[in-house]
Amino acid sequence: MLTKNKVSIFFILAFIILAPFTFYDSGDEINPPVLSDSTIGYYQSTTCEISLIEFYIKNFNKNLNLYFNNNDYADLKCYGKITGLDKLGDSYMVSIGTNTSITLILQSTIWLIFLSLIPKADPKTKLSSKFLFCLPLLLIFQFFSENRFYSKSNIMHNTEITFDNYYLMGNFIFLLLCSYLLFDILKNKYLNLTNYLPFIFLIVGTYSGMNLNFYLIVLSLFGIQSLVLNKKMYLLDVIYFGISLIWLSNINSNNYFFDGDKLRGFTNSSYSFASQVFWIVMVYLLLKGLIFLIKESIEYFDIKIFINNSLISGSLILVFGVVGSISPLFNFFNFFIFGQNKRGMKELTSIAGNTWRGFSASAESIGEFYGLIILMIIFYFINSKNNLSTKHLVLLIPVAYGLYRSNNFAAFSSLIIISLSLFVIKTNFYRRYKLYVLLSASVLFLVLAFSYLYFADYPFLSTELIYEATLHQNFYPDPNPDTSYYQVEKKMIERDLKTLLYDETNYPNASKSYIFLVESFTQTFNIPYIPHYLAVVSAVSLAINRTEMWGIFIAKYNPTFVEAIFGSGPFQLNKYLYGHDIKLDVPNTKLQALFLPHSSFLDLLLFIGAGGVFLLGIFVIYLFLRNKNLSFYKIASIYLLINLLKSDSILYINSFILIFFIIINFYYLENVKQNE
Repeated sequence: MLTKNKVSIFFILAFIILAPFTFYDSGDEINPPVLSDSTIGYYQSTTCEISLIEFYIKNFNKNLNLYFNNNDYADLKCYGKITGLDKLGDSYMVSIGTNTSITLILQSTIWLIFLSLIPKADPKTKLSSKFLFCLPLLLIFQFFSENRFYSKSNIMHNTEITFDNYYLMGNFIFLLLCSYLLFDILKNKYLNLTNYLPFIFLIVGTYSGMNLNFYLIVLSLFGIQSLVLNKKMYLLDVIYFGISLIWLSNINSNNYFFDGDKLRGFTNSSYSFASQVFWIVMVYLLLKGLIFLIKESIEYFDIKIFINNSLISGSLILVFGVVGSISPLFNFFNFFIFGQNKRGMKELTSIAGNTWRGFSASAESIGEFYGLIILMIIFYFINSKNNLSTKHLVLLIPVAYGLYRSNNFAAFSSLIIISLSLFVIKTNFYRRYKLYVLLSASVLFLVLAFSYLYFADYPFLSTELIYEATLHQNFYPDPNPDTSYYQVEKKMIERDLKTLLYDETNYPNASKSYIFLVESFTQTFNIPYIPHYLAVVSAVSLAINRTEMWGIFIAKYNPTFVEAIFGSGPFQLNKYLYGHDIKLDVPNTKLQALFLPHSSFLDLLLFIGAGGVFLLGIFVIYLFLRNKNLSFYKIASIYLLINLLKSDSILYINSFILIFFIIINFYYLENVKQNE
């Protein structure tokens, strides 16, 4: 039952959302015509006068193929109004003014209202408002550190430090107000936040026209709380800041610019000292804030509430994704209300008959979330031995359909394998013959692995990755790309990697990672019957359909020695994406596409280097060795780690938070708490 308070909130939200796109001057003589090829000129010459809703009502049910673009660079007076209109093919592209500064206020208000709906946990409030002013100062610093990004997205952007710079003053005052409102709303609710974590996949929280996410602000607030209340440094804090000094000292500023695309809000757009400082501090506060929340709310966490909210969130994501793909107006408002990184799909059909990401920016990321929801239901069902309620079964249908449409084979197959394993483990047969079951499973795995290597031609499997990387190196440069490819292909057929690499025209064009791998792979010393690590990775990449993308990664990844060991810094992709030229056999329209590594482990390699990846690997192994009990967090960790091998999920803030939440709970609940 909806309370009067919730009904009132609903109407307030509706007003905040619709009002800016509804207002127009009823006293003027402007009467927008029905859109057609002959009236395009009218809309092109009559800008900032016709509101979105006025236009939509006029053209409602006219069988027009519309698409509403958000124009973040528009002036204040143009907010919510048509700022341009063009025809592309059979589609009318309607540009709507969404000035970044106004959107910041509106979206913050909407999301603060959403947060206010979370039930109180009634704790003895221990949060402190000390140093809260540091948060808006830090956020304002981003305007300076990523000046190039904001100068392109906000017509009002001005970084001059003067008393008449009302842009900076206004933003600081609003962000300060927002920080204190956030503090006031959450001081009696924060212990309940983790129960509502699944909704971060619905309310994505990325500000339109900004490289900033709402959850980055929320968790940074708790990061400040952690520093204020605990007042002590830990070994990990010292290590982080020590590595940070290495990242900062290794900065070689350049003109690379990364607008973020679908990663916007959780990535560094520049490669400069200032932007590096900003993201080092923000990621530190993010991690500290997450750990603080998890530790403080551990007794208030309820897996039943979490599962229920996961089902609701997953179902709503599918519903809004479907509605947004049918209605251009809903597609636009989905982006505005929920703070999507990237506009939802415009149609119900899949991309090239393959994936359908729907509401989400990434089909892989949302597929993993859907799979995790189903895995939670299965685990809860097996452990509690309770029948699922009708409500759960109904909500499970759209979640399962969402997983199916995402076409995430890794999420689906790992879900099936882990679920079947859970059912087997819970049987009496397994308890009586545990050793024999494990031995049989191991033998079966080895037989399947051997069969795959034998029948699929091991020489081909072991070398395909390095030859894919070779294909994408800028070898034998020639105005005619066919000539270049022919020369590379000839050497590849001959399996003559060293001659190819050490050609005087090729060696300067090779990435350092490629040079390292070729020299390692072609060494004369080999241990009999022990495959080379690159051969193993190559075979795995073919099995999971990642050979091309990982080959591109090897061709592009050109680190210095320091970067190879310590990485380039948190969410720093600039140098990787633009720092080394490669050859791509794709249409010219896709040359500027975002070629990500397609593995979260490779993403981590970029950010924290081989040393950081090694230490994280040791930590994860330690967790599994120390924790013998089969908990939900162990199962969820296995599921996520499998999927992270072939997805870039850690690059999306909602997936990053979920993964970190699972791992820290796995550590804290089953390790630390036992020793208290």
